[in-house]
Amino acid sequence: MEQTLICPVCGFEPAEFFTQKNNFTIYQCANCGLGFVWPLPGDLEQLYDQEYFKKNVADGFGYIDYDLDKEAMKDTFSRALEEIGKLIAGRRLFDVGAATGYFLDLARERGWQTAGAEISEYAASIARSKGHKIFLGPLIASEIKEAVDTVTMWDVLEHLDKPGTYLKKINQLLSRGGLLVINTINKGSWWSKLMGSRWHALIPPEHLYYYSVKSLAWLMTQHGFEILTVKRIGKKFSLPYIFKTLGNWQKIGVWFRLAGYFDRPFWRSLAVPINLRDNIFLIARKK
Repeated sequence: MEQTLICPVCGFEPAEFFTQKNNFTIYQCANCGLGFVWPLPGDLEQLYDQEYFKKNVADGFGYIDYDLDKEAMKDTFSRALEEIGKLIAGRRLFDVGAATGYFLDLARERGWQTAGAEISEYAASIARSKGHKIFLGPLIASEIKEAVDTVTMWDVLEHLDKPGTYLKKINQLLSRGGLLVINTINKGSWWSKLMGSRWHALIPPEHLYYYSVKSLAWLMTQHGFEILTVKRIGKKFSLPYIFKTLGNWQKIGVWFRLAGYFDRPFWRSLAVPINLRDNIFLIARKK
């Protein structure tokens, strides 16, 4: 008997087949626009080992050097911190998917008290060595008691297998009137619609959920958040990151070779601005 799939965000049924990628099946909700992998893979932690963050040129996942690749996005992070700071007085910040602590470094420089959660033991150890308080493991498995003023999720929500459970946990973690800040890929963008099943961000099992503004609004409302700001932002990217992304997308060896070639200090000093409007930046307040 064929299984009827229900959208895990808005509850609409049936969800429709969208495409297959990397031996995973992606479905799409006709109501809120959510794309999601089903069935979900298990043991996600094994994806995010040391090779995901460092010198992982040609296997289809991760970064050549996480911190160096994020350096190109410094301006985006700094503008976000400035915007957040205008909306809330408290300076206790918790970053979900903190990785090696690059964003937390910038936050601390601007006077924030920093903490976070990270499932990669390798990345968490680096963030801790920088002086950040990091919980190792999924946030939903933590027993964190201290309230925080702001929770950030940079390019993380699309990786999570239980987004609703995470948002419930975050709501509990936030102080009254606290902020949730999310950046995630935008399946409702013109670029995603144009590319269809060839959209470069369709990379399961790394990305499991593909949100639109509408599906994010459903998710926020269900879990006690009021949306304050929604933007389609661009970012700056390093040349190695751009070529590696092209390689991951098109599986063409020359892109990986170029990624390795441009992994040099001079070329990494160049940050290329790109805005395909397929990134959603959202700020929500706990009701």
